[in-house]
Amino acid sequence: MESGSDRLNSPLRVVIAGAGNVASHLAESLSRSDVCELVAVASRTPEHAAELAAHTGCEACTYAGIASFRSDVLIVSVADRAVAGVIEQIGYLGESVLALHTSGTLDKSCLEPVSLRTGIFYPFQTFTKGFDVDMAEVPFFIETAVKADFAEVEALARSISPHVYSSDEERRRHLHIAGVFTSNFVNVLLGVVEEELKEAGYPAEVAVPLLRQTIDKAANIGSFAAQTGPAVRGDMAVMRSQLSTLAPEYREVYKVLSELIMKKHNSADEQDKL
Repeated sequence: MESGSDRLNSPLRVVIAGAGNVASHLAESLSRSDVCELVAVASRTPEHAAELAAHTGCEACTYAGIASFRSDVLIVSVADRAVAGVIEQIGYLGESVLALHTSGTLDKSCLEPVSLRTGIFYPFQTFTKGFDVDMAEVPFFIETAVKADFAEVEALARSISPHVYSSDEERRRHLHIAGVFTSNFVNVLLGVVEEELKEAGYPAEVAVPLLRQTIDKAANIGSFAAQTGPAVRGDMAVMRSQLSTLAPEYREVYKVLSELIMKKHNSADEQDKL
């Protein structure tokens, strides 16, 4: 079996299983990489694979057809719930193939039906088709089951972004939770912001400067140090007034978050009375 470090002298033949948001961004980046050759993309929907393949200058195939490309690296980039089914369709490829997936939650062992040389290639970013992402700014968190394969995966990640970090299952679990808070929870809260502004007759963009300043301060001095507002001050009158104004479905969220802020800042003895 040829080790990962031995293969770094020639372009790695890469196949991507998936043609969704993450897979599309990875395919576009890897098609321009100087350490690999993107040879094929696969999808359960032939039209999606064909469209992505045409855009990135490679071949399109089915999951069952991946084996014919004799790749060095397979990257499985599909929804977590679809991984097992995709792996079953791909089948065993042999130990000449390094199998990676892009999930923030699944263990690398789920890829063992494809190859015992497994690993993680996790981009810490939210991806949506139609929205460009500067991949050079995206942090990648990587791990491998076989130590000798790490250099290969690191080289692949660094051909996309300089921000590459070693990870493991436990740290990635915390990382994914951080991502949920950073993106998913913030996004739904911004939806509440949009609704409140709409109720007042203002466009959503009036909140953008405040959002930018909030992020800038958090990045520079830390989120808890940057915290302001009625909960930090323990201003129960303001918080109760805002609770009564909010739509009923958002009151519990407001209360929980306000109490968390008060707890972190020890700002009131009446936390349980909000």
